[in-house]
Amino acid sequence: MAEDSLPDWDERAAAAGIVIPEPLPAQPLFPGAVIDGSTAYTSGIVAVEGPPWKMVYAGSVGDEISVEDAQKSAALAMVCTLANLKGALGGSLGRVERFVKLMGFVRCRPDFMQAPTVINGASEVLLNIFGQDRLPARSAIGVAALPGGASVEIDAVVRLRD
Repeated sequence: MAEDSLPDWDERAAAAGIVIPEPLPAQPLFPGAVIDGSTAYTSGIVAVEGPPWKMVYAGSVGDEISVEDAQKSAALAMVCTLANLKGALGGSLGRVERFVKLMGFVRCRPDFMQAPTVINGASEVLLNIFGQDRLPARSAIGVAALPGGASVEIDAVVRLRD
């Protein structure tokens, strides 16, 4: 598909039943996303609902939270990532050409081997909006701790059109 004929990503999200909320409130030392020319870098985000914003799906995956709930956490974290990106882009995902890189961090025990399965939740959100040919390269990393005891944290690199 030519760059000038990209689909309306906001409409595709709505058609897929994905509700992208308003961006999360800005933090003094922590912008939700930074735009640098034709690249957007999103800050790490965990699964939150609101307003008022509160973390959901907290816990260590495989111990305190199931893999299925962790996938929901990854999906919601991706929706929150899209919200922050949309806010940084002036209220629309229209400039998004593609997600280039997705980093997923999963709070778990050292012997937990299903981090990629957990991060599939985030990838499925992107698949439903942007399609198979626009899925990013991806990493899924198991970690001992995440902010506030979250189960999953997501960040991304996104290519934008001018």
